[in-house]
Amino acid sequence: MIIGAVILYYVVRTASRRLFRAAGRKVSDSDLVSREQEMRARTLAGIVRSLIIGALIAIVTLMILRELGYDIGPLIATAGIVGIAIGFGAQTLVRDLIGGFFILMEGQFFVGDVIQVGAVKGKVEAIKLRTTLVRDGEGILHIIPNGEMRVVSNLTKGWSRVNLDFSIDYREDLPKVMQLIDDAAKKVAGPESPVAAFIIDGPEVLGVEEVIGKTVKIRVIARTEPFMDPEVAREIRKQVVIALGEQKVVMGEAEPAVG
Repeated sequence: MIIGAVILYYVVRTASRRLFRAAGRKVSDSDLVSREQEMRARTLAGIVRSLIIGALIAIVTLMILRELGYDIGPLIATAGIVGIAIGFGAQTLVRDLIGGFFILMEGQFFVGDVIQVGAVKGKVEAIKLRTTLVRDGEGILHIIPNGEMRVVSNLTKGWSRVNLDFSIDYREDLPKVMQLIDDAAKKVAGPESPVAAFIIDGPEVLGVEEVIGKTVKIRVIARTEPFMDPEVAREIRKQVVIALGEQKVVMGEAEPAVG
């Protein structure tokens, strides 16, 4: 029995590793399997492997005890009663485990995504059955029980978005300024741009977004590959500042838009 259990353990471990490698090859060779599907497969495979190995150890242990002459009936009955008691006394734990299972099964978010849960916003570092670990922009690691996630906002699902507001003095020639901003922003998507490969759509000048005092805010948006919006935003800022500086346009600092 022990030999059979060891063999099954290595079979499960080898099969899971081959699935990981196969998923990686499919992602690199074609678009049939997306990065999200690969990450979901890896996470679920790891959990399933752990569950199978745990069940294997428990079953083999009971079988060995039975072969040694021990009556395992009372042991199984006691384990069932203890399990029921734990279930009633640990409803929060069960809720967290069920929440984690559905997060993984439905692919609501993955490791590396940027999410917002209530007042916590940051990058997902780990997804476990009971908790999700999120690190915010200040480097603080938040441990969030999966059962507490009622509304989750995924900020990098499929693509990310750049929202930039450029503050311009209201006395400037706004049509001319908007044309300068548009030309500079479109350079970022040009063939010579270092971030052109990360841009899915845009950049595009939406127009005057807000007027505050003596400044006019002109908004620029773009869609990028997941997690690449900071790089694209920096390049847009640089090109716009250069273009407006050459024309001596009076402006403020480019600010990230809310939303």
